Amino acid sequence: MKAHWPVRVFGVILGAVLILPTLIVVATAFTSGNRITFPPNGFSLRWFEDVLSSQLWMGSLFNSLQVAVLAAVLAAVFGISLALGAARGRGIPRGLFMALGVMPSVVPLIVLGLGVFLVLLELRGTGGIVTLAMAHAVLGVPFCFINVLAALSSLDPRIEEAARISGANNLQTVIRITLPQILPATLVGALLAFVTSWDEVVVAIFLNTPTFRTLPVVIWGEVRSEFAPSISAIATILTIVSVLAFTLAAVAGRISARRRNV
Repeated sequence: MKAHWPVRVFGVILGAVLILPTLIVVATAFTSGNRITFPPNGFSLRWFEDVLSSQLWMGSLFNSLQVAVLAAVLAAVFGISLALGAARGRGIPRGLFMALGVMPSVVPLIVLGLGVFLVLLELRGTGGIVTLAMAHAVLGVPFCFINVLAALSSLDPRIEEAARISGANNLQTVIRITLPQILPATLVGALLAFVTSWDEVVVAIFLNTPTFRTLPVVIWGEVRSEFAPSISAIATILTIVSVLAFTLAAVAGRISARRRNV
């Protein structure tokens, strides 16, 4: 037991180093001064009030929320489809589904953003909620694919076979038997896809328009021009939403793991 204490100390130090910048940003959101300073100059909630009453901040936050929810739904649909093809498909090589499922995780963000932007130029389209959500869904597919594939791999195929013997067709079997069994794993993937979209800025910069900007893009623009504590306040709200989503994903992950171990 004593031999493990250096590893634990290193883990604590590493965790502190990783979380310290976030804690500093959160602390500066409560300053009473007019600029971001650390340590904070007094204590005040004025910057949260400023953010909550700002059409710019609240409008961009609502845009990000819409994009993230739609991206999570699309990523779940695509991820489930690819996972079903990899685990249950016949005729098409399993490796093809595996490649499609994990490929977005190795494609540089700037390449994806530029690619979608060039496609929109050729089609004479514009950026917006749907376009950005589809691009973000691509980024979220690996999270859904890997989680759902793990759940499908541990699911006893005899259960699905019993449903078919009882008269259910393939679609009915998937909807009534398979999907309920993999629901926790799907939820984990969808929540991770939500977080990926929620704080993504590189692809969003390519696909935002003068009338449609997501929260990370607005934060990036404000940081380049000023250092008002309102930036720290909205960043704190952004972090809280991400932490809540990760917490839900962790709970869903435990439920999924328990189901696989039953």
